[in-house]
Amino acid sequence: MWKAASTPLTLTALVMIAAANLGTAHAAGRTYVPKTEDNSPRLETCRLKATKQVEGNTQCRYKRQSRGKDVFMTIEIPNAPCQAEFLCKRE
Repeated sequence: MWKAASTPLTLTALVMIAAANLGTAHAAGRTYVPKTEDNSPRLETCRLKATKQVEGNTQCRYKRQSRGKDVFMTIEIPNAPCQAEFLCKRE
């Protein structure tokens, strides 16, 4: 008789445990990343805006294509020519 009474109790306990665990995941999930996603840095054209001689150095000021903050570059050679344009990192 003890066996007959414990079987329904055991089944009830197992069903309650299974029902409690239905809403939770126990395995690590995967994140979908498309193959076409590009993680390379975005570049834009920076064009020469002004050149200035300061303490024997040449300072080059470039204007961004996206109209963001200007880019400054210092060359430690007096009277060195500045590059007309280059690809700079987008802000």
